[in-house]
Amino acid sequence: MHRIGRIYRRKEVRLYMHIQLRSQSTTQLSITCVCLHKARGARRQACSQAAGKNKLSDMSGIILTDEQIAHFDDEGFLILRASEHGLIDTEVLKTWTNEVRNLPREHGKWMPYDEITESGERQLMRTENFVDYHSGFSSLLNGQPIKSILKQLTRDDMLLFKDKINYKLAGGNGFGAHLDAPAYDHIEEIEHTTANLAVDPATLENGCVEVVPKSHRMKVELAEGGRIDPAWEARQQWVPVELESGDLLIFGSHLAHRSKRNATSNPRASIYATYHNVSDGTDLKERYYKDRRENFPPDHERIPGKDYGAGVKRYAFAAPFTKIEEPSKVQVQHVA
Repeated sequence: MHRIGRIYRRKEVRLYMHIQLRSQSTTQLSITCVCLHKARGARRQACSQAAGKNKLSDMSGIILTDEQIAHFDDEGFLILRASEHGLIDTEVLKTWTNEVRNLPREHGKWMPYDEITESGERQLMRTENFVDYHSGFSSLLNGQPIKSILKQLTRDDMLLFKDKINYKLAGGNGFGAHLDAPAYDHIEEIEHTTANLAVDPATLENGCVEVVPKSHRMKVELAEGGRIDPAWEARQQWVPVELESGDLLIFGSHLAHRSKRNATSNPRASIYATYHNVSDGTDLKERYYKDRRENFPPDHERIPGKDYGAGVKRYAFAAPFTKIEEPSKVQVQHVA
């Protein structure tokens, strides 16, 4: 098995991971935030988001090479290092991720989902639909710099369709081999493009993403929902994509991918921002989360006795969601 990242060098799958940037100087503004004694926690979060906005890149003119675009078209994915795309300071990315992770469980807003680890421990696995409640992430994921990169790959302007953070806490489960498209096709049968920003380093040991190059052009055999048939999975060469903090992995919704469990004692969080072409519509995100909340809500919003079978089939074919009958009483594990 070969690795993509620090040592991956396969000849037949050439990776172009360096952006040729025009020399330019950027001025980073600094904001001094004064947090008063009252409402200290909320104001500190507001300060971090305001300060973080000024560490977002204004390099909306990033130009991908012809080779990078061809690689995305041919292989189905592209890796850009943090130093190459310069979208955000990695420490700010970690701070914002912890802020979302620590959000209280409220109805009708962001959507936290739990998992049960191999040891039987219940822990937070994911938060979805958080961008509308976090100004920093909203500026980043709805901003022109990241959309400019995606437009060069898709040849169209992009709109955010779905946003989630997979925390992959210590002992966190893996994700089965799957395609993303079947979980989105009930809204529109179109191609989606996902930008995966590594919050923490992603390695083989902590369950980095693995892909099958060129699989977006293959007839992938599915077993149920978007889960890939085990026989097809076993026949493929899966390539691990190792990332450092801030690195960006871009891939389409028909690329086969999976990840193993986090076998380390540290978290391995990743941001997944999924986009669609503007030409496909303007209300797809709203429709998606309306359906998801109704048919597969987060643990604490589930109604006892309600049948969520259709939602499980549609949304839970690969991720290690909990299977519970009653609303969860789990408490979010706060981090400093």
